[in-house]
Amino acid sequence: MLEAAVHDSSAQRSLALFAVEFGYKLEGAHTDGRLAVLEVTIPPRTLVKPHQHSREDEWSLVLAGPVGARIGDTYYEEIDPGATVVKPRGIPHAMWNLADEPARILEIVMPAGLETYFEELAPILRERGHEWTERYYALAEQYGLTILDDWSKELQVRYDITL
Repeated sequence: MLEAAVHDSSAQRSLALFAVEFGYKLEGAHTDGRLAVLEVTIPPRTLVKPHQHSREDEWSLVLAGPVGARIGDTYYEEIDPGATVVKPRGIPHAMWNLADEPARILEIVMPAGLETYFEELAPILRERGHEWTERYYALAEQYGLTILDDWSKELQVRYDITL
């Protein structure tokens, strides 16, 4: 059952996937599984791995930027702070930072659960070799995610950015 509460920032967790930082503002345990809220910091000239959700809808409020995005076949070259990016389940998407300063977005994910994926992904990303690749894609599949490697290559070349 959802209860009224204030979640103090000192109790919030964070983790990094390579140089992309995730600050856990609200987790499914806080919201009766209804949503998760994450503050994501994207380093300069960095692409967040393109993907598609089958279970969650996602909204991104740009806090500091600008950022770029591809949602389906539409490219958004420059999304300024204050704008909200809507990424419905089933629609492939990617976001990136073209600036020389870190970008920050507030991710709202409904329903919750994807925040657990990031926790499970972190140790896999520290591995190397064939098993790493298998575990990476198996975890994505377990969470209903499709990783879009072809988009990664295209966006990296088009915008001169890295993962």
